[in-house]
Amino acid sequence: MIKVLKIEVQDFRGIRDLTIDFKGENFAICGRNGTGKSGIVDALEFGLTGNVSRLSGKGTGDISLREHGPHVDSRNRPDKARVKLTVQVPNLEKPVTIERSVKDAQAPTISPSAPAVMEALRQVALHPEFALSRRELIRYVLSAPGDRAREVQALLQLDAVDTVRTTLQKIANACERAINPLKRARTQAHDQLLAALQISEWSTAKVLAAVNAKRAILGLAPLAALAANTSVRDGLAATTAAMATPRVAKAQAITDLRELRALLKRLASAEVKAQCAATSKLLQPLVSDANALDSVNRERFFTAALAYIETDACPVCDTEWEPEELRALIAGKLKRFEEIARQREKIEKQSEPLVALLEELGTALRTLERYCGLLTPKIGTTSVVQFRELTATNRELTESLDPIPAAAKVLENFSSVSAEMLETLAAVETAVAAIPDATEQDAARDYLTVAQERLQAYRNAALAEKRSEERAVLTRKVYETYGSVSMSVLDGIYKKVEGQFVDLYRFINREDEEKFTAQLTPSIGKLGFDVDFYGRGFFPPGAYHSEGHQDGMGICLYLALMKHLLGDSFSFAVLDDVLMSVDSGHRREVCNLLKEKFPNTQFILTTHDEIWLRHMKSAGLIAPHAFIHFRTWDVEHGPTEWEDRDIWQEIDAEVARNNVRSAAGLLRHYLEFVSAEICHRLRAPVEFRGDAQFQLGDLLPSAISKLGGLLREGKAAAQSWGKDDDMKAIEARETEFKSRVETTKVEQWQINSAVHYNEWTNFTADDFAPVVKGYRELMRSFTCPNPKCLGLLYVQPERGTREEVRCACSGTNINLRKK
Repeated sequence: MIKVLKIEVQDFRGIRDLTIDFKGENFAICGRNGTGKSGIVDALEFGLTGNVSRLSGKGTGDISLREHGPHVDSRNRPDKARVKLTVQVPNLEKPVTIERSVKDAQAPTISPSAPAVMEALRQVALHPEFALSRRELIRYVLSAPGDRAREVQALLQLDAVDTVRTTLQKIANACERAINPLKRARTQAHDQLLAALQISEWSTAKVLAAVNAKRAILGLAPLAALAANTSVRDGLAATTAAMATPRVAKAQAITDLRELRALLKRLASAEVKAQCAATSKLLQPLVSDANALDSVNRERFFTAALAYIETDACPVCDTEWEPEELRALIAGKLKRFEEIARQREKIEKQSEPLVALLEELGTALRTLERYCGLLTPKIGTTSVVQFRELTATNRELTESLDPIPAAAKVLENFSSVSAEMLETLAAVETAVAAIPDATEQDAARDYLTVAQERLQAYRNAALAEKRSEERAVLTRKVYETYGSVSMSVLDGIYKKVEGQFVDLYRFINREDEEKFTAQLTPSIGKLGFDVDFYGRGFFPPGAYHSEGHQDGMGICLYLALMKHLLGDSFSFAVLDDVLMSVDSGHRREVCNLLKEKFPNTQFILTTHDEIWLRHMKSAGLIAPHAFIHFRTWDVEHGPTEWEDRDIWQEIDAEVARNNVRSAAGLLRHYLEFVSAEICHRLRAPVEFRGDAQFQLGDLLPSAISKLGGLLREGKAAAQSWGKDDDMKAIEARETEFKSRVETTKVEQWQINSAVHYNEWTNFTADDFAPVVKGYRELMRSFTCPNPKCLGLLYVQPERGTREEVRCACSGTNINLRKK
């Protein structure tokens, strides 16, 4: 990826005019909330990607980059809102500049614009997660398994895995739902075929016997077998012109009308009435409870909406969304209606026989309607059409239960048949009965003709059902295979990430969780995350671990994911106030983690906590001048920073102004802070205080004594190993250290009196300047002499037998073990 050398911001977000020189190194931005820190994060993201994530996506409403990216006083001039970045691209000697304005956010000016540069910037745009806030970070830890899977897969750019899985699942479910209607259609075609063949049950022998008996009457050869393409009227002479006119086959019509009567009788039977009553009983609580009814409607609405999400817009209002965010939102709402959904499924199961009966009745009514038009004279079909349409409406309502009150009303009048329809049926029955009996040959011809029509209809229905079942089996197999293969691949990825996460978390919690372990467990559409709690078992991170530990887990999981995703290309990250609740001891270890485990990554860190800033400096995570400290913010000028100087420059400035009281206070407060840090790192013994209110007199003497002892141990160890050069180097360091200690002892009383006894008026700048110089030199004895490091020395390991004194860059390495 890249490293950022410099940023220049004009009239963007809350910043009027600001330039920061990052130099491609770690950098801290400190300031109270509301002083402009996040404006720099937004500017970095905008400069690199042309977008600001906090101004887009879920929850932003009417906020947009174009409208609200410019400073409030420049909101009508998006061309004035500009960010210019100077970055270093790997394998390129010359820096690259990227300049964007809000007016043309997606058309940056890039120089030079060589292919390697454009590819590097394209990779950055593919990974907007380089900028991470605590709100985003904690989602990896405390999300529900389904949400976590989406978050992690999106970061790993595996979100298409779940998108494809969801699509395949929808296809499989749709194919399975399509089977039942086709099964019912095949059953109806089967029953109509049996009625046409005038046999009670299907068997090849019975079908051939019935068909061949009619074929014999017509002098046709018997059929030896009934294959898939056999026509029972095979060999029947072409119809004559007279026969070409459709006519009613009396025998078949009588059978069909008899079947319709049987269906109407079933409609009014006690069995059907009992089924209606049982279904109505299940529906009644929903009908009488307005809230339940509303819940059913909402559940149905959300379910339908979920099925129709295919683009990046809401299927109802066309509002633009990230599809997965919208799916997650709707799925979350559906969880509230799980009980309603179970109730609806129970009702649908109960009403299935009623739906099937109405489907059969609809088919029989269509046959009756056809006979009305074939009879001479024709019989009016108005009552039949009306009843058929009513039956179709009732079937749809009974199946969909939408709306529920209308479905309940249908069940109350389920057996109702209009008198006009019954009169029409009786008229058709009378007319059919009056048709002269056909000759034996005509009856046989009619029999074979109708039988072939219905045989073909049955074959078509059976084929449709079979193909539907095959599609359902195939799509389910594809879905399951895809799921198992993708889970196998994801499991391998998550195992690697899990191992890296555990190593990182152990690093920052090695004092008390050195045996910590965790489990990332992928399943279809989900990612479980359980962590060990002091050997008592595995639990969700929020179960027993503190908020500070959860923050630590979040940063470790994020770093493990980025390391897996980018490897050595993980060269830039912005961490926006991500460690608010981590205690000071663990913040120190986070600093060490970032410095030691990710030495080639440039971290831009924002914080509102000055102690956290000091941890970063004392640990050597950031160089002494690699920070900016915002003091305040106002709408006219944007952020106002403290002067960009380290503590010694601030003290020198106060001395130069002859403000000894202020200079002494700064010096004492700094020495108290850094002495506590030194005592921790060198494992120096300090008299315990329950209130943790340690003063300089408690800390600095212990730190001085400890370093002196360590230098003596190191000198003795070097002598035991016969390493004369090492011994002389340590001896020189010890001599210098003793001289510095001696100097500060002489002046130490002056600090106390200046701070505690208000005798600062007795001191001048000339009096106090040697004090500052002496302590500045003394503090150098506790740091690495390498100007690129300057990190505080520390003893390794932190517990147990001391083995060596080191610094973060390994420039100092004093062996404490004797031969």
